[in-house]
Amino acid sequence: MKKKLLIPLGVLLFLIAGTVLFGKLILFPSYQPPLVTGDHEVEIQEFTWVDESRVETFTDTGEKRALTVKFWYPKEAGSYPLVVFSHGAFGVIDSNYSTCAELASNGYVVASIAHPYHAMYVKDVNGKVTIVDRDFMKSIYVGNGTYTPETEQIVYENSRQWLSLRLADENFVLDTILEKAGEGENAPFSLIDTEKIGLFGHSMGGATSVQLGRERKDIDAVIDLEGTMFGEYVGFENGIEIYNEEPYPIPLLDVNSEKVHEEAIRTQQELADVCPGWQYVNFYVGEHAKDYREIIFKDAGHLNFTDLPMISPFLAKMLGVGDVDARECIGNVNEVVLTYFDHYLKGEESLALQSEY
Repeated sequence: MKKKLLIPLGVLLFLIAGTVLFGKLILFPSYQPPLVTGDHEVEIQEFTWVDESRVETFTDTGEKRALTVKFWYPKEAGSYPLVVFSHGAFGVIDSNYSTCAELASNGYVVASIAHPYHAMYVKDVNGKVTIVDRDFMKSIYVGNGTYTPETEQIVYENSRQWLSLRLADENFVLDTILEKAGEGENAPFSLIDTEKIGLFGHSMGGATSVQLGRERKDIDAVIDLEGTMFGEYVGFENGIEIYNEEPYPIPLLDVNSEKVHEEAIRTQQELADVCPGWQYVNFYVGEHAKDYREIIFKDAGHLNFTDLPMISPFLAKMLGVGDVDARECIGNVNEVVLTYFDHYLKGEESLALQSEY
């Protein structure tokens, strides 16, 4: 049951092959992204950086791990907060294109990381395409929808591996960005206010962002778009995870669908006899955090927190969407993300957020 909360996706490897076979006309028809609300004209650049300190573990070639990063930023000169985005399992660098563009139009430098072999596909700046790793895909579904102490431990161990890889990715990208900003390189790096940094992510990317926000001292606020915060697991005993008792240190926004929120409550009730005192990890973190807020989206599905329902309605329907209007939902998500970061990164007094949308 807890595994369903991690990533409620039903993607199969055949969908990846289908993406190649059917192409953009069928799976990715042309669409019009939501209009941005800010006054800044938005520029876009992509970079592929090689982390010389890490060997790529998904291959046996000895190559170093390479990360492709996409930036959205204001064309106008200035000093703007930095926001870093991490996609979910089987996501892509443009999973939240509209969110990144909206932030940039309102005066942010936004960097989206593509995590090779965790992403559905990654195309680097040289045209090399890397698709999702089959073993990683299988690991996502171990024990999905069931609970036994044995499967729970496997899921715990898998989550530690996922998190370790993604934290290393995000730390490398963030450190590279800050180094380039400090050296005065051209835009987007010259535009970054390195004293104002926010993180957000979807699903597994949300979990990664939450953990990075706990570990680094230069992060000011984090937004988790429907990701189980498995980085808060610090051990495993007697068939269940042990949670970090240290209060979460910085502002944290937890955005969930009503379905997942209610499912978490039901899971707590159903496991009450098997695992007395067990609590869904996001609820535990919220009760102990210094500054935590949860927002519920009614009638939304897991993919409604991304652009995929607009980019590929066919794929999104297979992977999990709700009855909500996709364009309206992502528009509300983008408004929430902007409002939250405006408050914590720009010092805007108002934090006019609804508890439900």
